[in-house]
Amino acid sequence: MKKTITRILSLLCAAAMTVSFTACSSGSKTESSTETKSDAIVKNIGTGSSMAPFCYLNEDGELQGYDIAVMKELDERLEDYEFNIQYMDFSALIVALDAGQLDMVSHQLVKSEARKEKYLFPEQYYCLSPMSLVVTPDSNIKTLEDMAGKKINGSPSSYEYTMIESWNADHPGKEIVQIAVSDLSTADGYKQVENGTVDAALTYRSTFEAINKDLGLDLTLTDVVMCEDTYQMFGSDEEEFVAAVDAELRKMLDDGTLSKISEEYFGEDIFSLYADKIFFAASK
Repeated sequence: MKKTITRILSLLCAAAMTVSFTACSSGSKTESSTETKSDAIVKNIGTGSSMAPFCYLNEDGELQGYDIAVMKELDERLEDYEFNIQYMDFSALIVALDAGQLDMVSHQLVKSEARKEKYLFPEQYYCLSPMSLVVTPDSNIKTLEDMAGKKINGSPSSYEYTMIESWNADHPGKEIVQIAVSDLSTADGYKQVENGTVDAALTYRSTFEAINKDLGLDLTLTDVVMCEDTYQMFGSDEEEFVAAVDAELRKMLDDGTLSKISEEYFGEDIFSLYADKIFFAASK
């Protein structure tokens, strides 16, 4: 099967949308085998390269991660399609999808109402992103219920902000106080938890472990309190492609393939552990 992974100079591509990916690529990498799919429809798939463990470059500069493994498995299974996987900055992914230069984006996206108005999504999610609360060791906060009347930062444009608002609507009298922020780094958000500006921060375990390793703050992480369901996003004219991916993702979930991939990259089966914690599933 022929595999192509092309590095994109995202800034140049975003500034010149009419230029093809081949023309604005640099340091191209190609992974090929002797076998190709005859009469297969080539689909351009966009992802990132700096979001471990989902999509990242290994020491040899090769694209790896959970998202990549799922896409390669889909490519193997979908005989009518052949994937051309390209990586670039997130902002360039959306520009390229809008320009028709990409057919699908895989970058841990949530199926927000705003996105559903413009793009297509499968019904089946391909990943779950469990989230926990960063708190001080003496906070006695273990669950969202413990956050009643307490403060947490949130960006009004984020999906997580909507999740907390939905929680508040379902728990009158026990609302979490969201402090609207913008351009607050994750590290600074953790610092505000430690100094008492807010009572907790919603985050991913991998993010907390990576950032607090450098910060060394006196903070701890609760068990998972909610879970995001994430999806691949397609151009508005990709109905048949979406249907094919959706059907195969369901099979991959049923036969344990997605669980196996998650164990490889996350060290646990996120589907059996966290499916019941999808608090605000966009597909509902």
